[in-house]
Amino acid sequence: MRKKIILALLITGLVAGSAIPTNVSWAASKASLDKINRELKEIQAKKKSQQQQVKQVEAKINAVQKEQKDLQTELMQIDLRRNETQKKLDKLETQMDETKEKAAEAQDKLDEAKDRVAKRETLLKTRVKSMYERGNVSYLDVLLGSSDFGDFLTRMEGLQMILEQDTRILEDNIRDKQTIETKKQEIDHQLTVYVDMFDQAESLKAELDKQYKQYKQSLVVKAELKKKEDALEEDLEQYGQQLLALTKQESAKYAERVRAMSTSSSGYKGGKLGLPVADGSFRFSSGFGMRTDPFTGRSAGHNGVDMAAPKGTTIMAAAAGVVIFAGYSNGFGNTVMIKHNSEITTLYGHIREGGIKVSVGQSVERGQKIAEVGSTGRSTGNHVHFTVYKNDVAVNPMPYLK
Repeated sequence: MRKKIILALLITGLVAGSAIPTNVSWAASKASLDKINRELKEIQAKKKSQQQQVKQVEAKINAVQKEQKDLQTELMQIDLRRNETQKKLDKLETQMDETKEKAAEAQDKLDEAKDRVAKRETLLKTRVKSMYERGNVSYLDVLLGSSDFGDFLTRMEGLQMILEQDTRILEDNIRDKQTIETKKQEIDHQLTVYVDMFDQAESLKAELDKQYKQYKQSLVVKAELKKKEDALEEDLEQYGQQLLALTKQESAKYAERVRAMSTSSSGYKGGKLGLPVADGSFRFSSGFGMRTDPFTGRSAGHNGVDMAAPKGTTIMAAAAGVVIFAGYSNGFGNTVMIKHNSEITTLYGHIREGGIKVSVGQSVERGQKIAEVGSTGRSTGNHVHFTVYKNDVAVNPMPYLK
């Protein structure tokens, strides 16, 4: 929308001023000219105020868009932090599950070791009880009570087996008791690690919740900024339309003043136009109509004539009139436009940097210096592009210069 308004303003500022009906009386008196000038100043004052409003709204829109851009960056950063936090949490929960499994395995082994120790101790207690019930019989009594040597060997072998079994039971008990102690320590460690990881997980969850709330709040702010931008865009469109209307009024008033001046002064009355560059100080480098475009190499239309001259060469008004444009105009670069009457407007393009010597609304005489040759805009060298508009249509300037 802003581009459309700017384009409309540019077109209106360049050529719309000549679109005034030709049946308006040209017999304007000096009083009438003064009245036109006063009305023009009023329009220009309103236009200046409107331009300020447009600039202020555009500045606000740019500020809101910057806020939106910064907020979008913040949202992206929050998303990245949330992803990183979630990864840490997922990894921690996996480690917690592994720790629980390790603790469970250690507990199983602890229970098995305790069970084995309990069974062995039961066996040993049973044997001690049996020995107690039979009286205080030593291993030596058992051997000496043998009936013969074979019985002695048998009893010796049996006692040896009992001793070995008792020794194994005691050794296994010692190992299992060590295992029990080790597993207790391992379980205690795993529980400590688990509690620490649980605390970390809770902290990460809290951080994740905080980040999510921050993200949600940022989304609300983003929506509010979008609403604000839309409202400002509507204001800009309204102000732009008002500015466009004022620009049209200004252009029409310029045309009215030109017509009034044509009868109250010795200004241009439709005769020959003077050369915009002094004769002998330039050469025609490109004519009106179809030509080979110096940038694309293709055949294209050319709505004026080009006069090559050294940079800084004086550019003169082709006839008396009023400056209706003095500024930068895309392909033409630095440009001046002069309205001479209700039909004729001239354009001078590619003026050097800082080379415009007149301002909008200024009255100029034929041959008056208005600018200096340059190569701004879509240009390949120092020259002035000269266009003649008749009723807003570009025509061949050569018949007007002869």
